[in-house]
Amino acid sequence: MFAFSGLTANSEPRGGDINKLLIETKDLRLDYGELTAVNNVCLQISAGEIYGLVGPNGAGKTSLLKMLANLHTPTYGEISICGVDLSENPRQVYQTIGYMPDLSPVAPELKVWEFLHFFAASYGIAASKIRARVDSCLELVQMQEHRNVYGKELSRGMMQRVVLAKTLIPKPRVLMLDEPASGMDPLARINLKNILLTLSDQGVTTIVSSHILTELADMCTSVGIMDKGVLLKSGAIEAVLNESSASSIQLSVLSGQETALKLLAASVNVIEVKQHSGGISFNFSSDEAGLAELLQALIAAGVKVTGFYKKSASMEEALLGLVENKQQLSGLE
Repeated sequence: MFAFSGLTANSEPRGGDINKLLIETKDLRLDYGELTAVNNVCLQISAGEIYGLVGPNGAGKTSLLKMLANLHTPTYGEISICGVDLSENPRQVYQTIGYMPDLSPVAPELKVWEFLHFFAASYGIAASKIRARVDSCLELVQMQEHRNVYGKELSRGMMQRVVLAKTLIPKPRVLMLDEPASGMDPLARINLKNILLTLSDQGVTTIVSSHILTELADMCTSVGIMDKGVLLKSGAIEAVLNESSASSIQLSVLSGQETALKLLAASVNVIEVKQHSGGISFNFSSDEAGLAELLQALIAAGVKVTGFYKKSASMEEALLGLVENKQQLSGLE
């Protein structure tokens, strides 16, 4: 089993308090001329979290990651990573992070092991330990059997795995992965999820951006939804999904379906009522107390309810709901 044992100089013990704040930004902004790519983003991410950054193209995800990795200087705002203020010690962050950009190439004329060996040496790893470090990273991304393949012969998905292995070589405390599953087959994506979960157990904090929203929901402990440079919602994934759109309710009745439909149609908090073979489904825009009152009203009206439960919003529904709400609010301004 691959583990980040054996700390490098200037590093702190991994793992520890999962509630320890490891990444924080305040009023972070990045302008490209007249275009604002990131607009007043405030983030708080704790040690060991897998933080999913989702949003449509042009949302500002990559620009945000590049500022956190000290590849772009913010127009203004503050960034703190592992207790390091990037405005005061910008280069010190390189000792603690691993950044994997989207579509990062592998040297075409180098074999996989040669490519990783080069980076291990550039990180200052002792020559006697490089082979073991390279092999452990290749094993983790399931590329050990392809160690002698040249970069030019790799598929896009294989290239992504090699670049991930390269990113893991210095044993970073913080991983920043921009679309890491791009080009990977389904099995490789499952493996990526397992890798990130394993690293999280070891105290490594990961920020991962992706358009593969459902997969982020499966692996992330927290999530941020961005659109046009604005962080619309950020927090624990279940809380974001529950708050970002109307609750989807599934209702099953033994009798009194027509009565139930009339009551639902009369409720100001009920929208998009649908009948199907499994019963009735509808969206409910009020809180838990309002939902309990609706159930009581159905029973009082003689409806024999056999099933009444709330289905959490999917990541796609949360994203679409937040973007639509933002657009509606902008239209009122």
